[in-house]
Amino acid sequence: MIAGYLSRLKDTLAMLKKEAQLADLSFPEMLWQTSKFCLKTRLGPRYFVVAGMARKNFKEADKWQHISAREYYHALDKLNPPLYRKLTQSKLSEKALYQLLHIPTAQMLGYFHPINGVTESGATLTTAGALEQLLKQHAGSMVMLKPLEGFGGVGVLAIAITYSGDELQLQSVGEQKSYNAEQLVNFYRRKNQHPEFMLEAYIRQSAQFASFNPSSLNTLRLWVLETAPDQAEVIGGYLRIGRAGKVIDNASAGGIMCPVALATGELQPGLIKKTPHRDDICQHPDHAAPLAGVILEQWPQIKQFAEKVLIALPHTRFAGLDITMTGHQAPLLIESNVAPDKDGAAHGNIPSIKLKRVARKHNVKQY
Repeated sequence: MIAGYLSRLKDTLAMLKKEAQLADLSFPEMLWQTSKFCLKTRLGPRYFVVAGMARKNFKEADKWQHISAREYYHALDKLNPPLYRKLTQSKLSEKALYQLLHIPTAQMLGYFHPINGVTESGATLTTAGALEQLLKQHAGSMVMLKPLEGFGGVGVLAIAITYSGDELQLQSVGEQKSYNAEQLVNFYRRKNQHPEFMLEAYIRQSAQFASFNPSSLNTLRLWVLETAPDQAEVIGGYLRIGRAGKVIDNASAGGIMCPVALATGELQPGLIKKTPHRDDICQHPDHAAPLAGVILEQWPQIKQFAEKVLIALPHTRFAGLDITMTGHQAPLLIESNVAPDKDGAAHGNIPSIKLKRVARKHNVKQY
């Protein structure tokens, strides 16, 4: 126990020493700033480093706009009643909800399940043979396969479909691996559980979003908060960009996160999750595509779209919305995260204290 504590202390001090060098601070000054922040906010030293709070360009007042994990989840319980969170945490009910509320999202093609599987048209989708027939209908295009629940892009496949003669060819774009329908079913098979997954139409993103990294669907993670009845506000966000050859943009898969200036839509220097230190990435490390300084097209439209989506979601007063821009220059909702990781506030310098303030208001009802 003592050895573990000493090891963690050693790692923390090494992290702070390196951050002091990057921030051009003395080590004693780094220790003082970090201790002051941790004591006042009840957040840890890693959060302080990830947010880049010791850097010269970080405003002192912004340090005190972040709340502890305890405060964050307490506010979250008031804003988003836990009983309703499964509505969007299961992709099946999430898609049904978006369709009912007419929220623009990727077209659902089917739900595979050995007993309850069904296509969008109402045909059964319970066997590998039925799956093959559905995929044949989309020959010459790509479809997305996703598990019903999960995070970090785990289990997501982008399948390119070709059909020549009597042969159906299925190629996973990211893995460059060939499958047949039976192998796809087995990919989603879990011990003592039926295999199940969703099929969605592949999204063609806008030219600008594709320019950041063509192989991945690049998305904005926007924190949106209902500040008054039927009024919402985007309080912060960042653009997530995948790595070369990857299909997903998740930071856990090595993706880049570029905070967005709320007033202008200008991308700020990016960071990655593998290190707590902000690398200030200004261009894509794999192919040098410009990132920092780029102004997102249709930024006011994107913010308005995000705010309207939050207002439409039942019993949801705060969410991390994943949004992309399509080739038709229209925003599209990928998914809603009704309990986003609090560290997202550190990645995007998002004032999480606003959640605490809104949760205190009398207009927040208890369920």
